[in-house]
Amino acid sequence: MAFFAVSWSMHGTACVVEASGELDYRHAPVLRGEMTKIWEEAPPPTMVIDVTALTFCDSTGVAELIANLRRSRALDTRLVLAGVHGTLERILTITGLRSAFELSPSTEEALRKEDQPL
Repeated sequence: MAFFAVSWSMHGTACVVEASGELDYRHAPVLRGEMTKIWEEAPPPTMVIDVTALTFCDSTGVAELIANLRRSRALDTRLVLAGVHGTLERILTITGLRSAFELSPSTEEALRKEDQPL
């Protein structure tokens, strides 16, 4: 049976969302539900989606990430995908979406960039 989990926590003014397992058509609604709560409650200035623990991501999962990218732009929130690898990295590269997202090797690195003055 496929597994997917999502959790989030605040790190200063940044919200870090950790997604693990298989982000596919069965589990995308779980991510959508959690992200909707965050966006509607109080959109943070920085949102980091840590995908290091994802074992799989299909087109439905990618569509969910794109929806969050659009929402972040509409709300003027910096969105960073941290730990992109494997299937997701291949999909983003092949589709040309890699350059649409801000990518970071790790959540820690993304948070360090948040603390630096512009």
